[in-house]
Amino acid sequence: RCQAAGLDGIEFESYGHLMDGFWSPLTNHRDDEFGGSLDNRLRFTDMVLDAVRAAVGKEFIVGIRMVADEDLENGISKEVGVEIARRLANSGKVDFLNIIRGTIETDASLTKVIPVTGMRSSPHLDFAGEVRAATKFPTFHAARISDVATARHAIATGKLDMVGMTRAHIADPHIVRKVMEGREHEIRPCVGATYCLDRIYEGGEALCVHN
Repeated sequence: RCQAAGLDGIEFESYGHLMDGFWSPLTNHRDDEFGGSLDNRLRFTDMVLDAVRAAVGKEFIVGIRMVADEDLENGISKEVGVEIARRLANSGKVDFLNIIRGTIETDASLTKVIPVTGMRSSPHLDFAGEVRAATKFPTFHAARISDVATARHAIATGKLDMVGMTRAHIADPHIVRKVMEGREHEIRPCVGATYCLDRIYEGGEALCVHN
């Protein structure tokens, strides 16, 4: 349906959902062909991607937002996460990876994935860059990259191929225009209040404390 609607591509949200539920030893306790070895734990993902490619063809962009380190004991480790990323990159079934670190199982762990006010800027940027270096594959990342200078640094240093700035664009929808017009100093910054997400989780509109 996305292809029929004229979109250029889609991104699977694997982390915190069904796909990486199969990947993680914390949630996958199966003893059939979908559990145990990493090959088995990736089997469901392979089946989904095969079905999607059969439906949309090779030219439609397909990416996957994935956790490459759950940062939990007995969870997906950095080593396993990088191996999963490498296998996806080499599969020929996806066009880009969108890397995150952590889990969304609790409110406390969610703030590590989506850092809030008082937490340092872009805490997982270097980690995402490590995954890109290991896979040599188009890599996106978003986790409190709130300012253009940090985004520019991420691209210029080769850590990322594209930067996600969702909350920053909610705080100021005209970021790109202001950069193009030389008005970067006028950008209204995202401060990580995360009122936007609070609203979404309560079924409301994504409003911002700044605008």
